[in-house]
Amino acid sequence: MKKSIFLMLALAFAVSAMAQNGNESRRERRNNMSLVEMYNRQATRLANQLKLKDETEQKFIALYLDYQNARHNAANPRGGDQETAEQTVDFKNITDEEATELIQKNFDRQEKQLAVDKEYLPRFLEMLTPVQAAQVYLQRAGGNRGMGQRGNGGRGGNGGNGGGRGGFGGGFGGGFGGGF
Repeated sequence: MKKSIFLMLALAFAVSAMAQNGNESRRERRNNMSLVEMYNRQATRLANQLKLKDETEQKFIALYLDYQNARHNAANPRGGDQETAEQTVDFKNITDEEATELIQKNFDRQEKQLAVDKEYLPRFLEMLTPVQAAQVYLQRAGGNRGMGQRGNGGRGGNGGNGGGRGGFGGGFGGGFGGGF
């Protein structure tokens, strides 16, 4: 009896350790991924969710990559990673003026990104249905906020039926990190 309990505990521990190693390696791969690689994966995942085919898929991926680069450049004009800089702020030891400045900088970044979003919407609508475009714009990394629940015929052989996880990973105003 004791041997079987010990064996079951050892097996449970081994399975837990293997799962944790899998999560760590996945997290490590994601952390080592360049922005271009990350945006390319997002574009491919979205194209699959939107059921885009052939030429439409390739045009979408190219436009999506251009769009994400424009959003990133709008939020980080000097090419740096603003999100990392803000995560290092010691919020317990900053002044009210510094906090107000951080908030205003975040609003400025969000406004620039919103301008990019508005600029690219007509270009997305040239190849996507409005429902599909909504999936591109409203999905976040953590879920789809109810979009893609209904199928829609669509242009260019597109199904319009999405759902699941994905999106461009931030959308409008993802906190003080600039929405990425």
